[in-house]
Amino acid sequence: MRRNYTIYPAMIGGQSGVMWQYNNSDVITNFDDSIGLNVSADICHNTTLCLWYISPLQSLYDSSGVQYALLGELNKWTAVSQQRFTSIVTDTQKHEASITIQGVSGETVTVAVFHSVLLSVAVNCSISAANGQAHLVVTTSNIMCS
Repeated sequence: MRRNYTIYPAMIGGQSGVMWQYNNSDVITNFDDSIGLNVSADICHNTTLCLWYISPLQSLYDSSGVQYALLGELNKWTAVSQQRFTSIVTDTQKHEASITIQGVSGETVTVAVFHSVLLSVAVNCSISAANGQAHLVVTTSNIMCS
C-alpha cells in the first residue's frame, strides 16, 4: 500500500455499526458514513497484516436507545459464523436479545459483545451436554450466559 485511505460503509455496500482491529478489541469505534475506517500506509503495507472487523449495532427497543453488537469469538479469524452462532432473537417487549451458541458438550466459548452502556464485555459460555448449546442474553443492563 502506498498511500493512506478511508473506507465508509457506502463504499463497500455495508451497513453502519462498530469496528475494531483484530489485535485490539478494546478499542471499538463507530463505523458509519461520517466516521470511516482510516487505513494507514505506514502500518498496513506489503509486510504486515491488517484486519478489521465490523458488526452492526442492534437495538433493544427500550426508551433509552440501548444498542449492542455481537463481536463474537475474538481468538478466531472468523469471529462470527453461522456454525457457532445459530440464531439471534430480539424480544422487543422484554428489551433483550438471545443469541444461541452451538458447540461441543463441556466446551467453554468466550463471546465478546459491545453494549452501548456496558461497552465491551467478554462472557464465558459453557456448552450444555443436553443439547450442545448455550444462550447468551443481552439486556439493557447486563450480558449473561445460560
